[in-house]
Amino acid sequence: MKTIEKEITIQSKVALKGTLSMPETRSDKSPAILIIVGSGKLDRNGKVNKKLDLKLYRQLAEFLTSIGYITLRYDKRGVAESEGDYLITGLWDLVDDAQAAVQFLKSLPEVDSKSVIVLGHSEGCIIGTAVAAREDLGGLILLSGAVERISEALKRQRDLAVEDIKNAKGLKGFLLRLFGTHNKVEQQAQKAINKLLQSTDDVMKATFVKTNAKWLREHFNYNVREDLSKVTCPVLAITGSRDVQANPAALNDLPLYVKVDAQFKVIENMAHSCKLVTYNSTIFTMKKDIVAQGDLPIHPELKNQLETWLQNLFVNKDSIHSDII
Repeated sequence: MKTIEKEITIQSKVALKGTLSMPETRSDKSPAILIIVGSGKLDRNGKVNKKLDLKLYRQLAEFLTSIGYITLRYDKRGVAESEGDYLITGLWDLVDDAQAAVQFLKSLPEVDSKSVIVLGHSEGCIIGTAVAAREDLGGLILLSGAVERISEALKRQRDLAVEDIKNAKGLKGFLLRLFGTHNKVEQQAQKAINKLLQSTDDVMKATFVKTNAKWLREHFNYNVREDLSKVTCPVLAITGSRDVQANPAALNDLPLYVKVDAQFKVIENMAHSCKLVTYNSTIFTMKKDIVAQGDLPIHPELKNQLETWLQNLFVNKDSIHSDII
């Protein structure tokens, strides 16, 4: 199916630049999907810089548009072509921006305003959940990060890092253990986190790097589970079995909070990047692995799950149920 792409501007408190993708052949009023990107200086396509380009959000948009859905993805505040200052942008600024994007979609004559879906990846799961608790949506898709607070995700990542250090082989592993690095990870992290949480500044230096203290404070004070209980639209949550940034086991708790149609799935051999991988990343290989995964296609099982759920949502609404896929 051919696609028409338009560069658009979403007016939030700042102007956000994005890409609207539409199937060339569609009905007068079509369902639309807003794609919310993950944390960090990722642009609308998943690019940080020339070396690090996940490509995920462009790939998701291309796939979803190819099966008949209008999609919108945008550069987050202070990133790429969007206005604003990335370092002073907090969680609630990001939620405001995502709500503005939802309202932009609802205002389009091509879009069925009652069939706007939010798809969040990684941090986008948290932002998407907050939006779903505040906006009337047609559905919510959470990839690689559902039912998890950012504080919990960071703690799990530190725990995995400690295990990586304990299991590291060769001279590097010997030296790291000799200097007790594995015993210092949590202590040093808590010291840095406490400093940021006790501050009132938007930006602070942590380990000599400027850090968005406002963003971290707002995340640590936000309980995503409370908003999950307010969601009134169907929910699909998917995480990969090889995800080392989000906990796949957290999906088991989804039905405890979402009181409407909730489906979840752990996909084998899928990484945080939503790509097919057959290895586990470690603290030593993660950056290299993320770079390498950028050129991979979306995991085929993820595409199958998305298409099936969307088809049930819009074609066979009466058949949607709350069982696990």
